[in-house]
Amino acid sequence: MRIIVIGAGDIGMSVIHCLSQRGNILTVIEEDEMKCKHISDHADAAIFNGSGTDLNIWNSIEADKTDVLFVLTNNDAANIRACDIGKKQFGIPFVIARAHQPENIERIKETGADEVICPSLETRRLFLNPLESRSIETLYEKDEADYRVVIVTVPPNGSIIGKTIERIDLSEKCRVATVFRNGSFEFPTRSFVLKGEDRVLILGTVKDVEKAAGKLTGVEIT
Repeated sequence: MRIIVIGAGDIGMSVIHCLSQRGNILTVIEEDEMKCKHISDHADAAIFNGSGTDLNIWNSIEADKTDVLFVLTNNDAANIRACDIGKKQFGIPFVIARAHQPENIERIKETGADEVICPSLETRRLFLNPLESRSIETLYEKDEADYRVVIVTVPPNGSIIGKTIERIDLSEKCRVATVFRNGSFEFPTRSFVLKGEDRVLILGTVKDVEKAAGKLTGVEIT
């Protein structure tokens, strides 16, 4: 694939190395001369020392033939402008952008970016997962949509064992989507009976998912 990467910081450099190793045709735009030299020494890419918002650079790199654009600087204003140029002026079909600040996610999406990732939010999720419980793993969370997906492991002495999905008393905005058991999976009905060590995939609003997860991880007090 033909790929443009704007920004070669900690995130961008790692992406560049990975994409280069996979044999993609890479063009990199980076303002820092030392980073440009590092890329030249360690990756197979056409390198342009400058800003990702510079139209003179854009007009010289055959951007209209590009398959994917990564916009990865830590400057959200520059990222917004670069996404807008790539998507609207050159019609790049797939744009992946970084949001340095969570509050700018929607603004970047408005440019037409297909995927917007905020590293600070992803890092928060990774660190909070172990804190919540060994039995609850957050797979996906979208704050602005009030949406969460988790996998919950039913404890061996769980109070829900032998009871049906219906007993969880889910709200209208929460669903048990899948139950993983003995190396297989099922799409459960409300009459499905839960067992210890079941791994249950739940999705819905943050509050309702937390409530359901709490019931699934409850244990019998003896």
